[in-house]
Amino acid sequence: MKRFELAIRNGIVLTMDDEMRVFRPGSIGVSEGVIEYVGSEDVRGEVEIDASRCVVIPGLVNCHTHAAMTLFRNAVEDQPLEKWLKEYVWPVEERLKPDHVRVGTRAACAEMALAGITCFNDQYFYMDQVAEAAVEVGIRGVLCEGMIEGFDEEKGRKALKRGVSFAEKYDGWKGMIWTRLGPHAEYSCSLEFLRRVREEADRLGVGIHIHLAETKAPVEEFIKKHGKSPVKILDEMGFFKDDVLIAHAIYLDDEDLKILSERNVAVAYNPVSNMKLASGMARIAEMLKLGIRVGIGTDGPGSNNSLDLLQDIKIGTLLQKTRYMDPTVLPAKQALWMATRGGAEALNLSNLIGSIEVGKRADIVVIDTRKIRYIPVRDPYTAITYCSSGSDVKDVIVDGKIIVRDGELQTMDLQKIVEDLENAVQELFAG
Repeated sequence: MKRFELAIRNGIVLTMDDEMRVFRPGSIGVSEGVIEYVGSEDVRGEVEIDASRCVVIPGLVNCHTHAAMTLFRNAVEDQPLEKWLKEYVWPVEERLKPDHVRVGTRAACAEMALAGITCFNDQYFYMDQVAEAAVEVGIRGVLCEGMIEGFDEEKGRKALKRGVSFAEKYDGWKGMIWTRLGPHAEYSCSLEFLRRVREEADRLGVGIHIHLAETKAPVEEFIKKHGKSPVKILDEMGFFKDDVLIAHAIYLDDEDLKILSERNVAVAYNPVSNMKLASGMARIAEMLKLGIRVGIGTDGPGSNNSLDLLQDIKIGTLLQKTRYMDPTVLPAKQALWMATRGGAEALNLSNLIGSIEVGKRADIVVIDTRKIRYIPVRDPYTAITYCSSGSDVKDVIVDGKIIVRDGELQTMDLQKIVEDLENAVQELFAG
């Protein structure tokens, strides 16, 4: 019998590899942070996880969020995006200090870990603090400094300098952090600024993470000003390459979709945030048919309000069925794929994570399906997509290390994380 440093035994294993293999029951062997075995044979380990009556999936990938906005959770509700940002969020963000961001991100990373998210794609401020917090908790991050130029050349110069500095320093940090450049959006950055961002991304060899075509009014204003859609103008500038991920991508016409497909641009689908802010419904089914890489994101805790990607998978597929009035659209297997392998592909990390197969880094989640609302588990894909929530996560492994065991965070004191968050919120909003 094979023996490894870590063995996961007796579970229903959804590999999410090219063949979409399912082992029922299945076992996984991990040594030195790498998956060395996956299959139907029994294995043993120095440390063992019994996954009996559980479903085992690759770590979830949160393709778009603003983790530190746990600070804004439940603070401003039921407002449209533009008003929410300009009148409530941005004024408070002017008072942010590095420690606020670290504390808020630490809470978010703990919440994500407990919900099975092992990698997140984040754009915010003081991103060195975000990187530190992610590694403390033990999850991976694809991070970029949020750059709001605001059509102010000097402000843009300083923002780009911060973004470049962070990207240079933290790309590949501790094998857990990758970096990008993060211009905020087409309505908050000038075209000249976006040109410079593209040039710097090319020079550094990093990607770009940008909000694009999120709400109707800014897109209409952009078209009125420039004569074409944001996607068409940015394409003419040479902005789009396979290292670009755009968040939301709601207000796109057929030609826009074709451009994204041809340039191999990735999209982060954020169904809950888009619904809550009444932003609209992205054309995800059509994107997938065109071969566009699509992952799923929670967006920030200020506009979701949770970081529970398992719940968002269900909402995301139901929203697409409603958009197209077709129950066959975005089936359960494809939705779960988007949250795992698809997310890794959208972030250009599928060579390392996103599936359970030999040679990949061991980012693995065990979901307890013994609860009555799962039974019977006829199809594990539908069970996870339509029945689960983050509270069902039993064990989480990142890079071969157990960071959640039997539903308990192993890397930090959760109570201290909560207390620090509450204190930071009080200080920030009292200011």
